Amino acid sequence: MADLLFWFLVSQTIAGLPDMASGTEVIIVSSDLMAVYASAQIEGNELILEGAMPADTELRVLIFQPNASPEEKTQALGQALPAMVSPEGDDLYLKFHEIEGPLSFKKWLLEERGIVLRIIPVGEQ
Repeated sequence: MADLLFWFLVSQTIAGLPDMASGTEVIIVSSDLMAVYASAQIEGNELILEGAMPADTELRVLIFQPNASPEEKTQALGQALPAMVSPEGDDLYLKFHEIEGPLSFKKWLLEERGIVLRIIPVGEQ
């Protein structure tokens, strides 16, 4: 029952996130939005982020719909999701004020959008 309540709160909190269709661009940037750690587009049911994202690094997640206008991209900058790289470096933990504790981006993408997230350190593949 607690799991069900948790996912209900999560779904209400992040209901405004885009559908994440194929072609959606996801950019991982520093907390101050000045440095890009990784960038990729969703292809089919997969999002592969290749970049240098040290464990426990605080960052922001930007999500741009396919063919987003410049105005929509500017609006997305204001909605950058705060996150932290997992200790293992294979997930991003999203932070929401409405939810106690972090939310696994990898788990949310898979369970809510059917998208597999893979984070690959630069140079590995």
